[in-house]
Amino acid sequence: MIYIKSEFDITNIKKACDIWKFTKNELIKYIKEGISLNQIDEFARNIIESKGAICTFKDYSGFKGNICLSVNDVVIHGVPSEYILKNKDMLSLDIGVTYNNYVCDSAFTVIIGENEEAEKINKVCYQSLLEGINQIKPGNKIGDISNAIQTYVEKEGYHILPDFGGHGCGIKLHEDPIILNYGTRDSGPTLREGMIVCLEPMILTGSSDYYIDKKDKWSVKSKNKKLTCHWEHMILVTKNGYEILTLDEEKE
Repeated sequence: MIYIKSEFDITNIKKACDIWKFTKNELIKYIKEGISLNQIDEFARNIIESKGAICTFKDYSGFKGNICLSVNDVVIHGVPSEYILKNKDMLSLDIGVTYNNYVCDSAFTVIIGENEEAEKINKVCYQSLLEGINQIKPGNKIGDISNAIQTYVEKEGYHILPDFGGHGCGIKLHEDPIILNYGTRDSGPTLREGMIVCLEPMILTGSSDYYIDKKDKWSVKSKNKKLTCHWEHMILVTKNGYEILTLDEEKE
């Protein structure tokens, strides 16, 4: 079901997004070489709960962590562990915040130290997200978003993760419509004012082949073990275009 959000809904979703943005900024200051994924997970939980919110992903379909932490060849759904961050690691953090029963879901990527290869895929992934966002306005189709992301990523020589994508969000964590990162222009549901969608390109190096880790049953990994990247923004469809609810204009 596609939910058209009321002004009351939007106001409360924005409150959840404000907590998400605060959490992101605190995590960026905290993350460094030598700390474990479990430490990061607990740090995020403490921040979110200190704001009167809860971690949306905790126990979601059996997920064991508070947030998703995906390192290097893990594209999405990485489970927190005792893994200790090293120089040149690439870490994607996917964070859900529920406040007063309204949900914010968004993801960002950080690089530990200097890594030119990681910087390149990171820039391509984020720019592909912006390419998709630029297609958002009432009357456009979901396929316009999907095609814009796919076209940019493939032009830059990277690969789209199949079978996974973005989605509606706000009242529930995962709402319709599904927004794959590949597709055909002028196809799929029509965007309407009041929809809130999460766009999240997930890209791989060298091949789109992936597998799900058999031990944790969550981590989606590239088969060739090469670098991957994931970014996600939550966007409100407005009368004439869009508003990025998880963009911290002072920081980005």
